[in-house]
Amino acid sequence: MEFNVKSRERSWILIIGGFVGLVVLLVAGYLIWNSFQKEEVAKPQAIDEKPDLPRMANLPPKPEAIPPPPPPSYTPDAPALEKARNALRDGITPEEALAMAISLPESPERADAAFLLLEYAADSGIAEAALAVARYYDPTDETPSGTIRKNPETAYNWYTDALAGGQKDAGSRLAQLRSWVQEQADQGSYEARELLNSWR
Repeated sequence: MEFNVKSRERSWILIIGGFVGLVVLLVAGYLIWNSFQKEEVAKPQAIDEKPDLPRMANLPPKPEAIPPPPPPSYTPDAPALEKARNALRDGITPEEALAMAISLPESPERADAAFLLLEYAADSGIAEAALAVARYYDPTDETPSGTIRKNPETAYNWYTDALAGGQKDAGSRLAQLRSWVQEQADQGSYEARELLNSWR
């Protein structure tokens, strides 16, 4: 009888121990599986995002073809800029906007103020203004362009509008821009090759 009781106790201990062991294994397995799932979910890679590949040690970093514009050295309510905004708000004509842009006094914000007026005049079909706006975007043009970032494709579009409007100077500027774009394409610029493909 004593042997029977001890054997039952051992059986229950083995059953309970086995059950506890099984629960521990299941919980551990779940925690491990869950940690792998969190890692996969935590690092989704965007479609457009380039993977972080190591740069080859013997290659220098590739410089940008067009550096970003400098930050403004003036306050948002600088006099020339405020004057241009007010004139546009008050309904200035495109011809008056062009004349005002040309007559703006020299100041740190002059280029940005003039750009606002010139872009409005160019959008209204004034070829002289289109030529001036194109120069802001033209990476080969060295006149001050304020905080406007150089963009050869935008410069090309404005130059073609200016040329179509009778601005003869736009032709030589287009030739100069094309030469620059060709250089960039030869150096491997995808954007430059695309622009050359669409050049008329």
